[in-house]
Amino acid sequence: MHRREFLKSVITLPFIPGFRIVIPSGRSREMVETGPAKKYAMVIDVDKCIGCGKCVIACKTENHVPMEAPVSRTWIEGYLDDKKLVMNTDENPFLKSKASKGFFVPKLCNHCANAPCVNVCPVYARFHTKEGIVLVDKETCIGCKYCITACPYGATFVHPEEKVTDKCTFCYHRLRKGLLPACVVVCPTGARKFGPLEEGSEVYDLIKKNRTTVLKPEAGTYPRVFYINLDTVVEL
Repeated sequence: MHRREFLKSVITLPFIPGFRIVIPSGRSREMVETGPAKKYAMVIDVDKCIGCGKCVIACKTENHVPMEAPVSRTWIEGYLDDKKLVMNTDENPFLKSKASKGFFVPKLCNHCANAPCVNVCPVYARFHTKEGIVLVDKETCIGCKYCITACPYGATFVHPEEKVTDKCTFCYHRLRKGLLPACVVVCPTGARKFGPLEEGSEVYDLIKKNRTTVLKPEAGTYPRVFYINLDTVVEL
């Protein structure tokens, strides 16, 4: 029996806090042993997002998530009069203009400093890199879905082909090469900014100089995705 199947058969009872099975680290852990120790964050200006969906397509292409699958590492939600209209939109339900109260909210994994998905994983498949980015060790993940239940942002899903949990990684493989996340690169309006969360950086200055917020601050997760000009509480 494959190790993953064995562990699935073992972990059948409801998760008990404090009880974990320790498994040797897989190859994906080796990726984070070297590299900078800077902490990274993303800033999203809601007023600049036009809901074009290019970030969704670029993300799926870059990270090998099937285009036809109803899941994505990042998605866009459209709101009109504070009511959610659509997710993963390819066709905008309205044209954003000053005449309407419509707006778009890009969403993704928040790479929380106090990440619930990391806290509940019974096999330590979820972990923080030195840069504060939450990754998934897919060789260790057993697909128990505890992380999906624990995430207050709905950012984790089961990969339709790999059959293990998946989510945004801030394109960590690109970051290690000195490149920006794919969603940031393709955004035509510059709605997404990404970089080190340190004094003097673009991300730091945006957070300092603008009225920013995070999703579900009451959850106490300390997200590393910040929103500018998000004036209302959006659905999750």
